[in-house]
Amino acid sequence: MSYLLSCALIVAMVLLGVGAAAAAPAAPEKFIPSYVIAYGSPTRARPAAETAKFDLLIASFSSEYARYWGSEGRNSWQALKALNPDMLIFLYKLGPGEYNTADWGLMGAGWEWMKQQHGLGSADRWIATGTRYGEYLEAVPYGNERLMIVGNPRWQDYFVSTVFGDYWGGGKGVDCQGVDGIFSDNTQYQVIWQGEWCREGHRDEKDDPAEYSRDGQYLNGKWRADTNVFLKKVIPWFGAKGLKYTMNFGYMGQHPEYWRELDSLPSPPYAAMEEGGFVCPWGDNSTSFHVWDWENKVRAMRGLRHVRVLMNCFGEPPSVPASIEGMSVADASGMTGWDALWFSLTSFLIGFDDVLRNGYMNFTIWSYSGPYFWFDEFDPKYLHLGRAVGEFEKAGNVYRREFQDGWVVANPSAEDARGLTVPRGRARVINHDNFRDPQTSPLVTSFDLRSHRGIALLKEGRQIGNTDNQ
Repeated sequence: MSYLLSCALIVAMVLLGVGAAAAAPAAPEKFIPSYVIAYGSPTRARPAAETAKFDLLIASFSSEYARYWGSEGRNSWQALKALNPDMLIFLYKLGPGEYNTADWGLMGAGWEWMKQQHGLGSADRWIATGTRYGEYLEAVPYGNERLMIVGNPRWQDYFVSTVFGDYWGGGKGVDCQGVDGIFSDNTQYQVIWQGEWCREGHRDEKDDPAEYSRDGQYLNGKWRADTNVFLKKVIPWFGAKGLKYTMNFGYMGQHPEYWRELDSLPSPPYAAMEEGGFVCPWGDNSTSFHVWDWENKVRAMRGLRHVRVLMNCFGEPPSVPASIEGMSVADASGMTGWDALWFSLTSFLIGFDDVLRNGYMNFTIWSYSGPYFWFDEFDPKYLHLGRAVGEFEKAGNVYRREFQDGWVVANPSAEDARGLTVPRGRARVINHDNFRDPQTSPLVTSFDLRSHRGIALLKEGRQIGNTDNQ
């Protein structure tokens, strides 16, 4: 085809409107970056095509998982990335504050070697001991966990090199090709399982660590300083090998200053988990979705410049089937899984920096280590309000944030909000029931919002998906 004929064809296409779609391309980025956790047996995992829709995966370190999604000569991680090349994959490892004595978690030469070489009587002890019995400490919630001296530099060096050897050196026989890094559990600024340590093998004999407690008080400042020394060593070490470090950090609502400090490290982790996100089941038994320290979490997330928060939103309603149908079952407070999802995603969007991309969101009602499902709400063709156009603001007990196509609104208070005004003009109230067909919702100038619920307001003339965003 000649140059002149090509130009004539392009002009004709534009005049006829054939090139209209190309003039307004769909937004390339996810509106809500999502992640999923796959622990335990992969028999509860979803098929590869569904799992690969997520932006980030945290999975168990096991040969079973490494093979589960594999096909055509690829291991699981390679097969998932063949479907989604941008997916990030991290494998679980209990962090340096503890040692995992379970068969599936042993590192290096094992626990018996650790006790013989760096236990009681050793000139270079790595294992913490109790103030009362002077013996090793076992965690009451998880009997396979033993407390370590996270600040011992030789233990730090051993942890880093041994984890790398076990995972990428083939030391445990698990194929890790295609994995992007480590998810380090219980790696935080406070001593883990405070008040819940016991003498090893004697769960009724409570004890506290001599290295990290004094007169019954835990020395969180010392643990925090030791953890920072470790992080300043391990993150660049893995980074030099092309691997990312992520961690289960926590305390975003109670101690947002922890997150500011983590974010300001010379080499901060790629991501850190807030295990109890905008909803979680921790609390009394009257409801499955509790909301704790909501505003502190939003503001801490909003301030992150380097670390991406893995916001873990989940619940555990009783007797709910492990299927999408279970999302429609209400707990004792009347909240369904869909209600909790929309409260979580609107809360996430209020705190999310869509330029720095400082977060990923997980949601499940089957315990975060249980079954998982992909929700259409994470698909930008169904839900994408464009770029944020300002900071969030508070109106009474309700918080909202404007985007190009509308607003997200969340009510974190215990009180229902009535007679709320659309910030400007008219809008359609969008939730799970109508987001696939928003035109079924009338244009309104005011609306109500129940306690612990979230909705989107779609501006008049705008689309709910990403076809009108760039």
